[in-house]
Amino acid sequence: MITITNLSKSYGSKILFEDISLGINRGEKIGLIGPNGAGKTTLFSLILGELEPSSGDIQVNRNVHIGYLPQEASFNSAHTVLSELTEGDERIMRLKEEKDKLEESGQAGSGRYGDVLHNLEALGYFELEHKAKKILMGLGFKEKDFSRPVNEMSGGWQMRTLLGKLLTYHYDLLLLDEPTNYLDLNAALWLKDYLADFDGTFIMISHDKAFLTDVTNYTLILENGAITKVHGNYEQYERIKEEKRTYLLRQFKEQEKKRQQLQKFIGRFHAQPNKAASVRAKRRVMEKMEEVKIIVPEDRRESIGKFQFPAARRSGYQVMALQKISKSYGDIQVYKDFDFEVSQGEKAVLAGENGAGKSTLLKILAGVVDIDSGTRTVGHNVEIGYFSQTRMDILSQENTVLQEAYSAAPGFMSEENIRTILGAFLFTGDDSDKKVKVLSGGEKSRLILAKLLINPPNFLLLDEPTTHLDVDAVDALVRALAAYEGTIVFISHDIYFVRCVANMVFEVKEGKVRKFHGNFDYYLEKKDEDRGFINEGKSKPEGRRQQADLSKEKAKEEERLKKEEEKKRKAHNAALHSKIAVLKKEREELRVESYAKSRALSDSHIYRDEETAKQYGRRLKEIGRRVLEIDDEIRQLEGEIARM
Repeated sequence: MITITNLSKSYGSKILFEDISLGINRGEKIGLIGPNGAGKTTLFSLILGELEPSSGDIQVNRNVHIGYLPQEASFNSAHTVLSELTEGDERIMRLKEEKDKLEESGQAGSGRYGDVLHNLEALGYFELEHKAKKILMGLGFKEKDFSRPVNEMSGGWQMRTLLGKLLTYHYDLLLLDEPTNYLDLNAALWLKDYLADFDGTFIMISHDKAFLTDVTNYTLILENGAITKVHGNYEQYERIKEEKRTYLLRQFKEQEKKRQQLQKFIGRFHAQPNKAASVRAKRRVMEKMEEVKIIVPEDRRESIGKFQFPAARRSGYQVMALQKISKSYGDIQVYKDFDFEVSQGEKAVLAGENGAGKSTLLKILAGVVDIDSGTRTVGHNVEIGYFSQTRMDILSQENTVLQEAYSAAPGFMSEENIRTILGAFLFTGDDSDKKVKVLSGGEKSRLILAKLLINPPNFLLLDEPTTHLDVDAVDALVRALAAYEGTIVFISHDIYFVRCVANMVFEVKEGKVRKFHGNFDYYLEKKDEDRGFINEGKSKPEGRRQQADLSKEKAKEEERLKKEEEKKRKAHNAALHSKIAVLKKEREELRVESYAKSRALSDSHIYRDEETAKQYGRRLKEIGRRVLEIDDEIRQLEGEIARM
């Protein structure tokens, strides 16, 4: 379908890619990955002919129709949502007009009329409306939305309409740039299933590893100016990459060991005339080794450094309580007489359709919107950190990056420390002097995370934190939040992120919330069961209930709560066991290192090297102290398990 030959693209001295060659074939469902700024979106623009390459060639086969979903677009259409999907394709409309004209002129029996009908059928015209409605429902539209004009909808819903249009019509190739960015979690799950069964060809840019793994059969990796095509989904690519890295690392260590042996021989005998020939031979071997030096590729985790949230002050058990709160926007009642509570250690994702009230609930918890009535109570020692989807809610546009970072410091913090933290998030050199208002979406996300690291809260409220982050950045954030000991409530459409972080699910629907004490897969399994909502805010049920029924219901509720508490206890114990396993692994590694260094100190060559001997001695003392600390931590954790 598409052949790319020796393609290069640069902007001034910045080279995005150089001499890349690639083929795209029918039936390939490709995930395109790479760090932010590698040129993924630029590659799409080159394929579409919107940009000219610096050199090289892109050949697109004749009659290949390409559909494109950009990350952001101005979608100006006078059509309604449904008519945009049924009347928005120029090919179909041209054929339909020709069909109507042939019928009006009495040529319905002609050969051309038959060709037109055949072409319309091939493009799916006769089942277009049914298919369009099915896709719109999957993407989260209600039937009442079908007749709404597209240009009266928000940008997010316009992007959903455009995505629906691309899925409705027949395209030979779809180019999808972060297609889940404007979807809620439910719609993202629907799209994942749809693309997994999709009988077509697409190239998709995404930062969601689970999504990529489930829907793709090829992976393109664009980094360091080069592109690599792997036959396999993202999970298979990661496995291949890790196997290759392990092999290269082993080869590198063997080569390095041999090089040191040669260097040791040369250093020992270079001044002895009777060894001159051997020394020259060893030098030639070393020179040849330099020519075929094994390079181990860097384990890319640069997008956000391998950061961790520093330990924050422990909060009380009740982190936040909402009592009889009500919130409306004009005539739209979002919550009424609503009770809700968040407890210490919960890492909960808010699930539910767009418009259900997830963002409103998160903002109420953060205290950034006023409630109409009721009480919002912040728990003992609770410190809130809020990550807004719009970013500018919590960033001052006129500040520089450095000034904005300083604004998060609770007291005095040196500029050097601030710059060190910013550097972990790729703000180096002159980047710190940039104004916030000129930062990209990804840079704003990284700056907010840096601010949270400077002054770590114990209650994180995150609204789509992975948007604009690349795969490695999401991975780093997942690892940090998994180790984070505070409380989290978050919204995300990133399936991988949700699966890795959430230990609870709060399902929001029609101003009510259901709590699921389990991870996201547990929620998917149980969500269709008839479970109670947290304080529905409705009037008491009409009619009288028999006392026996009340007692039965109360017993069932108590049993359910007992089971949920047991699940919560088991999950807590599993987390403690996991921490113990990590500590034991660290202790074993330290013991191995201690043994190696003790053995090394017994070597006369190292012992005569006074500086090395001192370093090893200091390190052995550090190891001894840390092993004692680990033993104490393990005892405390085992004691906590015993008390549960």
